[in-house]
Amino acid sequence: MHRKLTIAVEGCCHGQLDDIYRHLLQQQQRLRKTVDLLVICGDFQAVRNVTDLETMSCPNKYKQVGGFYRYYTGERKAPIPTVFVGGNHEASNHMRELYYGGWVAPNIYYMGASGVVKFGGLRIGGITGIFKDYDYAKGHCETPPFRGPGRASMHHVRSYEAFKMLQIRKPLDIVVSHDWPLFIERYGNTAELLRRKPFFADEINRGDLGSPANAMLLERLRPAWWFSAHMHVRFEAEVASHESIFAEGWNGIPPYSSKSSERMQDSVAGAEAPVAVANQDEIVMSALSDDEEDGSPVCEPPSRPRLALNLPPPKHSVAEEASAEPAVCEVAQAEPDLASEPADATAVAASAEPSNDGVHEQEVLEAADPKIPGRPTRFLALDKCLPRRQFLEFIDIEVPDSAPGELPQLEYDDEWLAILRLCHPHMPLSELPFSLPAEARMSNVTPGIPLLPGAMLARELDWVRSNVFSGGDRMFIPPNFMPMAPTPPPGTPDSASFGLAGQGASIWNRGRGRGRGSGRGGHAQGHRQSDAEWVGPRPHVVYPNPQTDELCKLLGIEDKLTQRRYK
Repeated sequence: MHRKLTIAVEGCCHGQLDDIYRHLLQQQQRLRKTVDLLVICGDFQAVRNVTDLETMSCPNKYKQVGGFYRYYTGERKAPIPTVFVGGNHEASNHMRELYYGGWVAPNIYYMGASGVVKFGGLRIGGITGIFKDYDYAKGHCETPPFRGPGRASMHHVRSYEAFKMLQIRKPLDIVVSHDWPLFIERYGNTAELLRRKPFFADEINRGDLGSPANAMLLERLRPAWWFSAHMHVRFEAEVASHESIFAEGWNGIPPYSSKSSERMQDSVAGAEAPVAVANQDEIVMSALSDDEEDGSPVCEPPSRPRLALNLPPPKHSVAEEASAEPAVCEVAQAEPDLASEPADATAVAASAEPSNDGVHEQEVLEAADPKIPGRPTRFLALDKCLPRRQFLEFIDIEVPDSAPGELPQLEYDDEWLAILRLCHPHMPLSELPFSLPAEARMSNVTPGIPLLPGAMLARELDWVRSNVFSGGDRMFIPPNFMPMAPTPPPGTPDSASFGLAGQGASIWNRGRGRGRGSGRGGHAQGHRQSDAEWVGPRPHVVYPNPQTDELCKLLGIEDKLTQRRYK
Protein backbone atom coordinates (compact mmCIF):
# COMPACT_ATOMS: atom_id res chain seq x y z
CA MET A 1 0.00 0.00 0.00
CA HIS A 2 1.01 3.57 -0.58
CA ARG A 3 -0.14 6.94 0.67
CA LYS A 4 0.45 10.53 -0.32
CA LEU A 5 2.32 12.96 1.92
CA THR A 6 2.02 16.70 1.37
CA ILE A 7 5.30 18.47 2.06
CA ALA A 8 5.44 22.26 2.37
CA VAL A 9 8.81 23.71 1.35
CA GLU A 10 9.90 27.18 2.48
CA GLY A 11 13.00 29.11 1.41
CA CYS A 12 14.79 31.48 3.83
CA CYS A 13 13.02 31.92 7.16
CA HIS A 14 14.87 34.95 8.63
CA GLY A 15 12.98 34.54 11.89
CA GLN A 16 9.54 35.03 10.33
CA LEU A 17 7.91 31.90 11.76
CA ASP A 18 4.59 33.58 12.55
CA ASP A 19 4.20 34.81 8.97
CA ILE A 20 5.25 31.46 7.50
CA TYR A 21 2.81 29.41 9.58
CA ARG A 22 0.00 31.90 9.00
CA HIS A 23 0.52 31.79 5.24
CA LEU A 24 0.83 28.01 5.25
CA LEU A 25 -2.45 27.56 7.11
CA GLN A 26 -4.19 29.98 4.77
CA GLN A 27 -2.96 28.11 1.70
CA GLN A 28 -3.84 24.78 3.30
CA GLN A 29 -7.42 25.94 3.74
CA ARG A 30 -7.62 27.51 0.28
CA LEU A 31 -6.29 24.38 -1.45
CA ARG A 32 -8.13 21.97 0.85
CA LYS A 33 -4.96 20.13 1.64
CA THR A 34 -3.45 18.86 4.87
CA VAL A 35 0.26 19.51 5.12
CA ASP A 36 2.15 16.70 6.84
CA LEU A 37 5.60 18.33 7.13
CA LEU A 38 7.18 21.76 6.67
CA VAL A 39 10.78 21.86 5.40
CA ILE A 40 12.70 25.15 5.85
CA CYS A 41 15.88 25.58 3.82
CA GLY A 42 18.00 27.67 6.16
CA ASP A 43 18.51 31.11 7.70
CA PHE A 44 16.08 29.88 10.33
CA GLN A 45 17.46 32.18 13.06
CA ALA A 46 16.57 30.30 16.24
CA VAL A 47 17.34 33.38 18.36
CA ARG A 48 16.48 33.13 22.05
CA ASN A 49 18.20 36.19 23.55
CA VAL A 50 20.79 38.94 23.13
CA THR A 51 23.77 36.53 23.22
CA ASP A 52 22.28 34.54 20.35
CA LEU A 53 21.95 37.77 18.39
CA GLU A 54 25.57 38.66 19.10
CA THR A 55 26.79 35.37 17.62
CA MET A 56 24.68 35.69 14.46
CA SER A 57 26.80 36.59 11.44
CA CYS A 58 25.43 39.74 9.84
CA PRO A 59 25.87 43.49 10.39
CA ASN A 60 24.41 44.62 13.69
CA LYS A 61 21.94 46.96 12.03
CA TYR A 62 20.05 43.98 10.63
CA LYS A 63 19.86 42.01 13.88
CA GLN A 64 16.38 41.44 15.28
CA VAL A 65 15.22 38.92 17.84
CA GLY A 66 12.33 37.75 15.61
CA GLY A 67 9.48 35.58 16.82
CA PHE A 68 11.21 32.26 17.46
CA TYR A 69 11.58 32.82 21.20
CA ARG A 70 7.80 32.46 21.63
CA TYR A 71 8.00 28.91 20.24
CA TYR A 72 11.01 28.21 22.46
CA THR A 73 9.14 29.23 25.62
CA GLY A 74 5.94 27.43 24.65
CA GLU A 75 3.92 30.62 24.26
CA ARG A 76 3.23 29.37 20.74
CA LYS A 77 3.54 25.93 19.17
CA ALA A 78 4.33 25.04 15.60
CA PRO A 79 1.05 23.85 14.02
CA ILE A 80 2.90 21.63 11.54
CA PRO A 81 5.88 19.29 12.20
CA THR A 82 8.87 21.30 10.98
CA VAL A 83 12.43 20.36 10.04
CA PHE A 84 15.17 22.74 8.94
CA VAL A 85 18.84 23.07 8.09
CA GLY A 86 21.01 26.04 9.00
CA GLY A 87 22.07 28.76 6.60
CA ASN A 88 24.66 31.50 6.89
CA HIS A 89 22.62 33.73 9.23
CA GLU A 90 21.99 31.67 12.33
CA ALA A 91 22.43 31.82 16.10
CA SER A 92 25.78 30.01 15.90
CA ASN A 93 25.92 29.12 19.59
CA HIS A 94 22.42 27.59 19.60
CA MET A 95 23.19 25.47 16.55
CA ARG A 96 26.47 24.30 18.10
CA GLU A 97 24.57 23.00 21.15
CA LEU A 98 22.68 20.67 18.76
CA TYR A 99 25.54 19.67 16.46
CA TYR A 100 23.98 16.23 15.86
CA GLY A 101 20.50 17.70 15.48
CA GLY A 102 17.60 18.06 17.87
CA TRP A 103 14.47 19.96 18.84
CA VAL A 104 14.88 23.72 19.03
CA ALA A 105 11.27 23.99 20.16
CA PRO A 106 8.33 21.57 20.40
CA ASN A 107 7.53 20.26 16.90
CA ILE A 108 10.54 22.07 15.29
CA TYR A 109 13.58 19.90 14.55
CA TYR A 110 17.07 21.00 13.48
CA MET A 111 18.86 18.44 11.29
CA GLY A 112 22.31 19.26 12.62
CA ALA A 113 25.50 20.12 10.77
CA SER A 114 24.54 17.17 8.57
CA GLY A 115 21.95 14.51 9.13
CA VAL A 116 19.34 12.05 7.91
CA VAL A 117 15.91 11.44 9.42
CA LYS A 118 12.81 9.53 8.39
CA PHE A 119 9.27 10.83 8.27
CA GLY A 120 6.26 8.76 7.28
CA GLY A 121 8.21 6.64 4.80
CA LEU A 122 10.37 9.48 3.48
CA ARG A 123 14.13 9.52 3.96
CA ILE A 124 15.34 13.11 4.30
CA GLY A 125 18.96 14.25 4.34
CA GLY A 126 20.24 17.71 5.14
CA ILE A 127 23.46 19.71 5.29
CA THR A 128 23.85 23.07 7.03
CA GLY A 129 25.71 26.19 5.92
CA ILE A 130 27.24 27.60 2.75
CA PHE A 131 30.46 26.81 0.88
CA LYS A 132 33.58 28.92 1.42
CA ASP A 133 36.76 27.35 0.07
CA TYR A 134 38.99 28.95 2.71
CA ASP A 135 37.06 27.19 5.53
CA TYR A 136 35.88 24.02 3.78
CA ALA A 137 38.82 21.78 4.80
CA LYS A 138 39.02 23.01 8.40
CA GLY A 139 37.75 21.09 11.36
CA HIS A 140 35.12 22.43 13.75
CA CYS A 141 37.72 24.64 15.37
CA GLU A 142 35.55 27.51 16.62
CA THR A 143 35.22 27.91 20.37
CA PRO A 144 33.17 30.24 22.58
CA PRO A 145 32.58 33.16 22.66
CA PHE A 146 32.42 32.84 18.82
CA ARG A 147 33.67 36.32 18.06
CA GLY A 148 35.48 37.72 15.03
CA PRO A 149 36.03 35.43 12.02
CA GLY A 150 34.76 32.38 13.92
CA ARG A 151 31.28 33.85 14.06
CA ALA A 152 31.01 33.65 10.26
CA SER A 153 33.07 30.48 9.72
CA MET A 154 30.68 28.45 11.89
CA HIS A 155 28.16 28.80 9.06
CA HIS A 156 30.55 27.40 6.45
CA VAL A 157 30.23 23.79 5.30
CA ARG A 158 33.14 21.52 6.28
CA SER A 159 34.56 18.70 4.21
CA TYR A 160 34.07 16.35 7.17
CA GLU A 161 30.29 16.86 6.94
CA ALA A 162 30.37 16.21 3.19
CA PHE A 163 32.44 13.07 3.84
CA LYS A 164 29.83 11.76 6.28
CA MET A 165 27.05 12.35 3.76
CA LEU A 166 29.03 10.52 1.07
CA GLN A 167 29.00 7.35 3.19
CA ILE A 168 25.22 6.98 2.64
CA ARG A 169 24.54 3.79 0.66
CA LYS A 170 20.73 3.76 0.60
CA PRO A 171 18.60 6.11 -1.53
CA LEU A 172 17.40 9.42 -0.13
CA ASP A 173 14.08 10.89 -1.19
CA ILE A 174 14.88 14.49 -0.23
CA VAL A 175 18.05 16.45 0.43
CA VAL A 176 17.82 19.92 1.98
CA SER A 177 20.60 22.51 1.82
CA HIS A 178 20.86 26.28 2.10
CA ASP A 179 23.39 26.77 -0.70
CA TRP A 180 22.59 25.64 -4.26
CA PRO A 181 24.61 22.83 -5.84
CA LEU A 182 27.24 24.22 -8.20
CA PHE A 183 26.15 24.32 -11.88
CA ILE A 184 22.50 23.57 -11.07
CA GLU A 185 21.49 26.72 -12.99
CA ARG A 186 22.49 24.93 -16.19
CA TYR A 187 19.71 22.38 -15.76
CA GLY A 188 16.88 24.90 -15.59
CA ASN A 189 15.85 28.08 -17.33
CA THR A 190 19.08 30.06 -17.04
CA ALA A 191 17.80 32.95 -19.13
CA GLU A 192 14.81 33.44 -16.85
CA LEU A 193 17.05 33.29 -13.78
CA LEU A 194 19.28 36.01 -15.23
CA ARG A 195 16.27 38.12 -16.11
CA ARG A 196 15.17 38.06 -12.48
CA LYS A 197 18.66 38.20 -10.94
CA PRO A 198 20.95 39.87 -13.51
CA PHE A 199 23.73 40.29 -10.96
CA PHE A 200 24.21 36.48 -11.02
CA ALA A 201 25.73 36.82 -14.50
CA ASP A 202 29.37 37.07 -13.45
CA GLU A 203 29.16 34.11 -11.06
CA ILE A 204 27.43 31.97 -13.68
CA ASN A 205 29.99 32.83 -16.33
CA ARG A 206 32.85 32.11 -13.92
CA GLY A 207 31.23 28.85 -12.88
CA ASP A 208 31.01 29.54 -9.17
CA LEU A 209 27.32 30.11 -8.48
CA GLY A 210 26.68 27.52 -5.81
CA SER A 211 28.50 24.92 -3.77
CA PRO A 212 30.81 22.29 -5.33
CA ALA A 213 30.36 20.21 -2.18
CA ASN A 214 26.60 20.10 -2.74
CA ALA A 215 27.15 19.30 -6.42
CA MET A 216 29.34 16.36 -5.38
CA LEU A 217 26.64 15.15 -3.00
CA LEU A 218 23.99 15.45 -5.70
CA GLU A 219 26.22 13.49 -8.08
CA ARG A 220 26.58 10.70 -5.53
CA LEU A 221 23.24 10.61 -3.70
CA ARG A 222 20.77 11.35 -6.54
CA PRO A 223 17.76 12.13 -4.33
CA ALA A 224 14.35 12.43 -5.93
CA TRP A 225 14.16 16.04 -4.67
CA TRP A 226 16.72 18.67 -3.66
CA PHE A 227 15.47 21.80 -1.88
CA SER A 228 17.54 24.98 -1.35
CA ALA A 229 17.24 28.71 -0.67
CA HIS A 230 19.96 31.36 -0.09
CA MET A 231 19.72 33.17 -3.46
CA HIS A 232 16.32 34.74 -2.67
CA VAL A 233 14.71 33.66 -5.93
CA ARG A 234 12.50 30.78 -7.04
CA PHE A 235 14.26 28.44 -9.45
CA GLU A 236 13.60 24.90 -10.57
CA ALA A 237 15.74 22.47 -12.51
CA GLU A 238 16.04 18.78 -13.23
CA VAL A 239 19.17 16.66 -13.53
CA ALA A 240 18.37 13.57 -15.60
CA SER A 241 19.46 10.18 -14.33
CA HIS A 242 22.11 9.82 -17.07
CA GLU A 243 23.57 13.32 -16.65
CA SER A 244 26.63 14.21 -14.60
CA ILE A 245 26.61 17.51 -12.73
CA PHE A 246 29.98 17.21 -10.99
CA ALA A 247 32.28 14.41 -12.12
CA GLU A 248 35.41 15.72 -10.39
CA GLY A 249 34.56 14.24 -7.02
CA TRP A 250 36.43 14.88 -3.77
CA ASN A 251 39.70 15.95 -5.42
CA GLY A 252 37.90 18.49 -7.60
CA ILE A 253 37.00 20.76 -4.67
CA PRO A 254 39.50 23.31 -3.32
CA PRO A 255 41.69 22.98 -1.38
CA TYR A 256 41.88 19.29 -2.29
CA SER A 257 41.97 20.10 -6.02
CA SER A 258 45.33 19.66 -7.75
CA LYS A 259 44.16 21.66 -10.76
CA SER A 260 45.71 25.01 -11.54
CA SER A 261 43.60 28.11 -11.16
CA GLU A 262 41.79 28.79 -14.40
CA ARG A 263 38.56 30.32 -15.50
CA MET A 264 35.89 28.19 -17.05
CA GLN A 265 35.76 28.34 -20.82
CA ASP A 266 32.28 26.94 -21.14
CA SER A 267 30.29 30.03 -20.17
CA VAL A 268 26.55 29.91 -20.26
CA ALA A 269 25.35 29.45 -23.81
CA GLY A 270 22.03 30.60 -25.16
CA ALA A 271 21.55 33.34 -22.54
CA GLU A 272 23.19 36.65 -23.16
CA ALA A 273 24.42 37.93 -19.81
CA PRO A 274 22.79 41.28 -19.01
CA VAL A 275 24.61 44.08 -17.31
CA ALA A 276 24.78 43.34 -13.61
CA VAL A 277 22.59 45.92 -11.91
CA ALA A 278 21.80 45.37 -8.25
CA ASN A 279 18.29 45.87 -6.93
CA GLN A 280 18.54 48.95 -4.74
CA ASP A 281 15.37 48.05 -2.86
CA GLU A 282 16.65 44.78 -1.46
CA ILE A 283 18.93 44.03 1.43
CA VAL A 284 20.81 41.06 0.03
CA MET A 285 21.50 39.25 3.26
CA SER A 286 23.52 36.51 1.58
CA ALA A 287 26.17 39.06 0.75
CA LEU A 288 26.63 40.08 4.37
CA SER A 289 27.87 36.89 5.99
CA ASP A 290 31.54 37.85 6.22
CA ASP A 291 31.26 41.63 6.30
CA GLU A 292 30.55 42.58 9.87
CA GLU A 293 30.06 46.21 10.78
CA ASP A 294 30.87 45.90 14.49
CA GLY A 295 34.63 46.18 14.20
CA SER A 296 35.29 42.44 14.11
CA PRO A 297 38.22 41.40 11.93
CA VAL A 298 37.29 39.84 8.64
CA CYS A 299 39.22 37.04 6.96
CA GLU A 300 40.30 37.92 3.46
CA PRO A 301 39.37 34.84 1.43
CA PRO A 302 41.69 33.62 -1.29
CA SER A 303 40.28 33.34 -4.77
CA ARG A 304 38.77 29.95 -5.53
CA PRO A 305 40.36 27.94 -8.34
CA ARG A 306 37.99 27.59 -11.29
CA LEU A 307 37.14 24.09 -12.33
CA ALA A 308 37.23 23.41 -16.06
CA LEU A 309 34.57 20.73 -16.43
CA ASN A 310 33.03 19.31 -19.56
CA LEU A 311 29.38 19.83 -18.75
CA PRO A 312 26.30 19.88 -20.94
CA PRO A 313 24.93 23.22 -22.13
CA PRO A 314 22.10 24.74 -20.11
CA LYS A 315 18.55 23.65 -20.69
CA HIS A 316 15.93 26.31 -21.26
CA SER A 317 12.52 25.06 -20.26
CA VAL A 318 9.41 27.16 -20.44
CA ALA A 319 9.30 28.74 -16.99
CA GLU A 320 6.11 29.43 -15.13
CA GLU A 321 5.46 33.14 -14.71
CA ALA A 322 5.92 34.44 -11.18
CA SER A 323 2.67 34.69 -9.29
CA ALA A 324 1.61 36.59 -6.21
CA GLU A 325 0.70 33.36 -4.44
CA PRO A 326 2.96 30.37 -3.87
CA ALA A 327 2.64 27.65 -6.46
CA VAL A 328 1.54 24.16 -5.61
CA CYS A 329 3.33 21.31 -7.29
CA GLU A 330 1.29 18.15 -7.72
CA VAL A 331 3.58 15.15 -8.03
CA ALA A 332 2.30 11.74 -8.95
CA GLN A 333 5.17 9.33 -8.50
CA ALA A 334 5.23 6.92 -11.40
CA GLU A 335 7.60 4.68 -9.47
CA PRO A 336 6.35 4.27 -5.91
CA ASP A 337 9.50 2.37 -4.92
CA LEU A 338 11.60 5.56 -4.97
CA ALA A 339 11.26 5.88 -1.23
CA SER A 340 11.85 2.21 -0.55
CA GLU A 341 15.18 0.88 0.57
CA PRO A 342 17.30 -1.63 -1.33
CA ALA A 343 18.23 -5.02 0.00
CA ASP A 344 19.30 -5.06 3.62
CA ALA A 345 22.65 -3.29 3.88
CA THR A 346 23.93 -5.72 6.47
CA ALA A 347 23.34 -8.65 4.14
CA VAL A 348 24.98 -6.82 1.26
CA ALA A 349 28.02 -5.96 3.34
CA ALA A 350 28.23 -9.44 4.83
CA SER A 351 28.46 -10.95 1.39
CA ALA A 352 31.37 -8.64 0.77
CA GLU A 353 33.47 -9.77 3.75
CA PRO A 354 36.99 -10.76 2.64
CA SER A 355 37.56 -14.49 2.51
CA ASN A 356 40.69 -16.58 2.78
CA ASP A 357 41.11 -16.72 -1.00
CA GLY A 358 42.65 -13.20 -1.04
CA VAL A 359 39.84 -11.04 -2.36
CA HIS A 360 41.23 -7.54 -3.03
CA GLU A 361 40.05 -4.83 -0.63
CA GLN A 362 38.85 -2.65 -3.51
CA GLU A 363 36.60 -5.47 -4.70
CA VAL A 364 35.20 -5.74 -1.19
CA LEU A 365 34.49 -2.02 -1.19
CA GLU A 366 32.76 -2.12 -4.57
CA ALA A 367 30.65 -5.11 -3.59
CA ALA A 368 29.47 -3.21 -0.53
CA ASP A 369 28.93 -0.02 -2.53
CA PRO A 370 25.89 -0.71 -4.70
CA LYS A 371 25.17 2.20 -6.98
CA ILE A 372 22.31 4.31 -5.69
CA PRO A 373 19.57 3.79 -8.30
CA GLY A 374 19.96 6.24 -11.14
CA ARG A 375 16.98 8.56 -11.25
CA PRO A 376 16.33 12.20 -12.07
CA THR A 377 16.69 14.77 -9.32
CA ARG A 378 14.20 17.64 -9.26
CA PHE A 379 15.70 20.80 -7.79
CA LEU A 380 13.62 23.58 -6.24
CA ALA A 381 14.92 26.79 -4.69
CA LEU A 382 12.59 29.29 -3.05
CA ASP A 383 12.68 32.92 -1.92
CA LYS A 384 12.46 34.45 1.56
CA CYS A 385 9.23 35.17 3.39
CA LEU A 386 8.12 38.56 2.11
CA PRO A 387 5.00 39.83 0.30
CA ARG A 388 4.85 39.09 -3.42
CA ARG A 389 7.68 36.57 -3.16
CA GLN A 390 7.58 32.88 -4.05
CA PHE A 391 8.70 31.44 -0.74
CA LEU A 392 6.34 28.52 -0.11
CA GLU A 393 5.24 25.52 -2.19
CA PHE A 394 3.32 22.32 -1.56
CA ILE A 395 4.61 19.05 -3.02
CA ASP A 396 2.76 15.73 -2.95
CA ILE A 397 4.93 12.62 -2.72
CA GLU A 398 3.68 9.05 -2.71
CA VAL A 399 5.39 6.78 -0.18
CA PRO A 400 4.97 3.20 1.05
CA ASP A 401 2.39 3.00 3.83
CA SER A 402 4.00 0.65 6.32
CA ALA A 403 1.68 1.70 9.15
CA PRO A 404 -1.83 2.52 7.83
CA GLY A 405 -3.67 5.10 9.89
CA GLU A 406 -0.57 6.07 11.87
CA LEU A 407 0.27 9.77 12.15
CA PRO A 408 3.72 10.37 10.60
CA GLN A 409 6.46 11.18 13.10
CA LEU A 410 10.16 11.90 12.86
CA GLU A 411 12.31 8.81 13.24
CA TYR A 412 16.01 8.11 13.58
CA ASP A 413 17.68 6.64 10.51
CA ASP A 414 19.65 3.50 11.34
CA GLU A 415 22.20 3.92 8.55
CA TRP A 416 22.91 7.53 9.56
CA LEU A 417 23.43 6.59 13.21
CA ALA A 418 25.87 3.93 12.01
CA ILE A 419 27.69 6.56 9.92
CA LEU A 420 27.95 8.82 12.97
CA ARG A 421 29.66 6.04 14.89
CA LEU A 422 31.84 5.10 11.92
CA CYS A 423 33.10 8.64 11.27
CA HIS A 424 33.26 9.88 14.84
CA PRO A 425 36.93 8.91 15.48
CA HIS A 426 37.93 11.06 12.49
CA MET A 427 36.09 14.23 13.55
CA PRO A 428 38.51 17.17 13.13
CA LEU A 429 38.60 19.91 15.76
CA SER A 430 41.48 22.10 14.54
CA GLU A 431 42.14 24.47 11.65
CA LEU A 432 44.30 21.82 9.98
CA PRO A 433 42.78 20.37 6.80
CA PHE A 434 40.64 17.31 7.28
CA SER A 435 42.48 14.27 5.94
CA LEU A 436 40.66 11.24 4.63
CA PRO A 437 40.88 8.21 6.93
CA ALA A 438 43.53 5.69 5.97
CA GLU A 439 40.84 3.08 5.33
CA ALA A 440 39.02 5.24 2.76
CA ARG A 441 39.24 4.28 -0.91
CA MET A 442 37.92 6.04 -4.00
CA SER A 443 34.82 4.33 -5.32
CA ASN A 444 34.81 2.92 -8.84
CA VAL A 445 31.03 3.02 -8.85
CA THR A 446 30.87 6.80 -8.44
CA PRO A 447 34.33 8.01 -9.51
CA GLY A 448 36.13 10.38 -7.19
CA ILE A 449 34.02 9.59 -4.11
CA PRO A 450 35.92 8.48 -0.96
CA LEU A 451 34.22 5.65 0.90
CA LEU A 452 35.01 3.72 4.02
CA PRO A 453 34.74 -0.05 3.45
CA GLY A 454 31.23 -1.42 3.48
CA ALA A 455 32.21 -4.10 5.99
CA MET A 456 33.08 -1.37 8.51
CA LEU A 457 29.74 0.32 7.97
CA ALA A 458 27.95 -3.04 8.25
CA ARG A 459 29.52 -3.67 11.66
CA GLU A 460 28.33 -0.29 12.92
CA LEU A 461 24.89 -0.91 11.44
CA ASP A 462 24.70 -4.22 13.30
CA TRP A 463 25.65 -2.40 16.51
CA VAL A 464 22.96 0.24 15.99
CA ARG A 465 20.28 -2.33 15.25
CA SER A 466 21.23 -4.36 18.32
CA ASN A 467 21.68 -1.50 20.79
CA VAL A 468 19.48 1.33 19.52
CA PHE A 469 16.77 -0.36 17.43
CA SER A 470 16.57 -3.42 19.67
CA GLY A 471 12.79 -3.06 19.96
CA GLY A 472 12.18 -3.25 16.20
CA ASP A 473 13.10 -1.70 12.89
CA ARG A 474 11.90 1.80 13.80
CA MET A 475 12.81 4.30 16.50
CA PHE A 476 10.94 7.56 16.90
CA ILE A 477 12.94 10.63 17.87
CA PRO A 478 11.88 11.29 21.47
CA PRO A 479 10.12 14.64 22.12
CA ASN A 480 12.78 15.53 24.69
CA PHE A 481 13.00 19.27 24.13
CA MET A 482 13.89 21.28 27.22
CA PRO A 483 14.40 25.08 27.24
CA MET A 484 17.84 25.91 28.60
CA ALA A 485 18.50 29.58 27.82
CA PRO A 486 16.78 32.75 29.08
CA THR A 487 14.42 34.60 26.77
CA PRO A 488 13.02 38.14 26.57
CA PRO A 489 9.91 39.02 28.59
CA PRO A 490 6.55 38.32 26.93
CA GLY A 491 5.49 41.04 24.56
CA THR A 492 8.99 41.86 23.35
CA PRO A 493 8.55 42.92 19.68
CA ASP A 494 10.16 40.89 16.91
CA SER A 495 12.10 44.01 15.90
CA ALA A 496 14.00 44.26 19.19
CA SER A 497 17.80 44.08 18.93
CA PHE A 498 18.56 44.91 22.60
CA GLY A 499 20.68 47.86 21.57
CA LEU A 500 22.82 45.98 19.02
CA ALA A 501 21.32 47.94 16.12
CA GLY A 502 22.46 51.18 17.74
CA GLN A 503 22.72 52.21 21.38
CA GLY A 504 19.40 53.79 22.42
CA ALA A 505 18.27 54.01 18.79
CA SER A 506 15.04 52.97 17.20
CA ILE A 507 14.77 50.48 14.37
CA TRP A 508 12.25 49.97 11.62
CA ASN A 509 9.74 47.17 11.50
CA ARG A 510 9.37 45.09 8.38
CA GLY A 511 6.88 46.69 5.99
CA ARG A 512 3.49 45.26 5.23
CA GLY A 513 2.27 47.70 2.59
CA ARG A 514 3.18 48.54 -0.96
CA GLY A 515 5.88 50.77 -2.28
CA ARG A 516 9.61 51.09 -1.99
CA GLY A 517 11.13 49.68 1.17
CA SER A 518 8.06 47.74 2.23
CA GLY A 519 8.02 44.01 1.67
CA ARG A 520 11.18 44.00 -0.43
CA GLY A 521 13.72 43.43 2.28
CA GLY A 522 14.44 47.12 2.80
CA HIS A 523 13.64 49.25 5.82
CA ALA A 524 9.91 49.74 6.05
CA GLN A 525 8.24 53.09 5.83
CA GLY A 526 6.14 52.17 8.84
CA HIS A 527 6.11 52.72 12.58
CA ARG A 528 9.04 52.31 14.95
CA GLN A 529 9.55 50.15 17.99
CA SER A 530 11.71 51.26 20.91
CA ASP A 531 14.82 49.10 21.18
CA ALA A 532 15.39 48.54 24.88
CA GLU A 533 18.59 47.08 26.28
CA TRP A 534 18.65 43.47 27.51
CA VAL A 535 17.47 43.35 31.12
CA GLY A 536 19.06 40.97 33.60
CA PRO A 537 22.19 38.84 33.62
CA ARG A 538 23.93 38.27 30.29
CA PRO A 539 22.99 34.80 28.96
CA HIS A 540 25.75 32.23 28.56
CA VAL A 541 27.15 31.66 25.08
CA VAL A 542 26.56 27.89 25.14
CA TYR A 543 24.21 25.83 27.29
CA PRO A 544 24.96 22.07 27.44
CA ASN A 545 21.95 20.48 25.79
CA PRO A 546 20.46 17.28 27.28
CA GLN A 547 19.39 16.14 23.80
CA THR A 548 23.02 16.01 22.65
CA ASP A 549 23.97 14.21 25.88
CA GLU A 550 21.26 11.60 25.38
CA LEU A 551 22.14 10.94 21.75
CA CYS A 552 25.84 10.58 22.51
CA LYS A 553 25.05 8.13 25.32
CA LEU A 554 22.71 6.25 23.01
CA LEU A 555 25.45 5.86 20.40
CA GLY A 556 28.29 5.29 22.85
CA ILE A 557 30.31 8.25 21.56
CA GLU A 558 31.76 11.34 23.20
CA ASP A 559 30.55 14.85 22.57
CA LYS A 560 33.87 16.16 21.30
CA LEU A 561 32.69 19.72 20.96
CA THR A 562 32.27 20.07 24.73
CA GLN A 563 34.61 17.24 25.75
CA ARG A 564 32.00 15.35 27.75
CA ARG A 565 32.96 11.69 27.61
CA TYR A 566 30.74 8.64 27.67
CA LYS A 567 31.77 5.01 27.92
